[in-house]
Amino acid sequence: MSRDVSLHWLDYAIFGLSIGLSLSTGVYHAINSRIILRRGDRTAKEEYLMGGRQLPPLPVALSLLTTFLSGILMLGVPAEMFQRGAQIWLNFVIGVASSIVTCFVFLPVFHKMKSTCLHEYFIHRYNSILIRRLFSLLFLLFTIVYMSVVLYAPSVALSPVLQINKWYLVLIFGCTTTLYTCLGGLKAVVWTDSLQAVIMYTGVFTLIYKGLSHPRVGGLERVMSIALDSGRIEELARMDWRIDQYNSLWINLFSGTIVWLASFGVNQLAIQRYASLPNLKVAQSIILYTLAPFTVLCSIVAFVGFIALAYFYNCNPLETGEVKESDHITIIFARDILQPTPGLFGLYVSCIMSATLSTLSSGMNSMAAAIYEDFLKNKLDGKITDTGATRLNKLIVLICGLTSTGLAFLAEVLGGSLRICISVMGAMSGPMVAIFVLALFFPKSGSKSCLISFFLSNLFCLIICIANYIQDPYHDLFLPTNTTMEGCNGNSNFTIRMMPTYDAHYGNPDTLYISRISTYSYAGVGFVLMLVIGWITSLFEESDHKEEKIRHLTFAGRNEPWPDTHHEFDHFLKEI
Repeated sequence: MSRDVSLHWLDYAIFGLSIGLSLSTGVYHAINSRIILRRGDRTAKEEYLMGGRQLPPLPVALSLLTTFLSGILMLGVPAEMFQRGAQIWLNFVIGVASSIVTCFVFLPVFHKMKSTCLHEYFIHRYNSILIRRLFSLLFLLFTIVYMSVVLYAPSVALSPVLQINKWYLVLIFGCTTTLYTCLGGLKAVVWTDSLQAVIMYTGVFTLIYKGLSHPRVGGLERVMSIALDSGRIEELARMDWRIDQYNSLWINLFSGTIVWLASFGVNQLAIQRYASLPNLKVAQSIILYTLAPFTVLCSIVAFVGFIALAYFYNCNPLETGEVKESDHITIIFARDILQPTPGLFGLYVSCIMSATLSTLSSGMNSMAAAIYEDFLKNKLDGKITDTGATRLNKLIVLICGLTSTGLAFLAEVLGGSLRICISVMGAMSGPMVAIFVLALFFPKSGSKSCLISFFLSNLFCLIICIANYIQDPYHDLFLPTNTTMEGCNGNSNFTIRMMPTYDAHYGNPDTLYISRISTYSYAGVGFVLMLVIGWITSLFEESDHKEEKIRHLTFAGRNEPWPDTHHEFDHFLKEI
């Protein structure tokens, strides 16, 4: 294994160039938007937050592909394949099923609202500003925590190989994203995401090609042979139904679908892009066209883990002490494989950076839309010009960017790992999806049953998430490698990890049962719990609306047109 971590100047040049391209894209679209606004074709705020609702389909598709594949997932998913097998791959590709559900269940209702913020749905459905703002707060918390970890973790992994202090990288990534998102709005986000998608695909394919060609890896046949013989592929067939285990086929199929619905189906980040397209058919076609590329991207990112396994199989860096965190295996592998060719490692670093910036920019733009639409718009209506509203949104983007960058400095105490992302996303995803399913499929549910079930399900998910984080019952779960002195070129500075005396897949039996509930099942648990509580409480609730008035807001009325007038809603909005 290479011990020389010094990089060629070309690696740094490519890394710097990719940052420059992102910034220049933001500046270009800021200038371009000014030219468009001078023509008077659209309002400044709609141009900034929604791209004038006339964005080309291809960039939107590429933006959707990159938004939810953050830098931490680009590093963490291969590491999870390396450590514990292929279940994580299934957990990601099941996002295809979520996209199909989004396309035909959620999108027909949400797109016809023509709203800047998805959360306006709760005003129309429940006449409740409280539900709208509670959900918005959960979305904002979900996004800001995820963004801070996404910003911190790749910075830590890249720091030793780039020989740049991790906090400098946090500032570089955070400030770069904040600047181009603040300047160019949604257009800059979408077009920069498109550029970053190309870099991501190129970087990952380059690593796979060079990796399979490396003599220490031994080609595709050896990679698959080791993955099969070590039990990592066999993990896909684990059929146990219980939820007090690390992962299983059924947990991935059900809870994985819920997690991705929270990302693609009921998330402001995604809906804001769908709404930026001219009509529903175009939006639906974009979703369908991205299914295959999404599957390919998830699969090749995950497959890097199996190639790294073949490379490190006889000398595991986690056992030699070269790395302390499993998330860093991917970047060490990429360094060893790509560093001999000047520029290639810089390309892969740009790939990780692109995934990070894409997630951050989408989060900032969508948080700004949610904060303005859900908390400020009604108070400022008639008191601020459209240009003033746009400037306020830019200020909110700036604050969100600086806040997420600042919180990244606190992410070190959380570990900044895939485990944290899976736990936080899972715990919040279940209720986030269930509240829309309750509204769409249970027309008798009212605001009270919605609020009660939403609060209780979130509380339970928070409790099991904290219990799991504190006790960490699956800390000793890993699949073996074949580390030997000969495999490490005579280096005896390693410790063979001993398998625990219990079946680690089912967690440490000395920990609490609720802490052993699979982190991958949190979304399913929260989803089912909220629907059950919501359905039961709705039986005792006096309906606060007539079902025929909200039919167009339910799944049964998804293809019915939006009413021409909403006088009751307009009056309600003015009152609040």
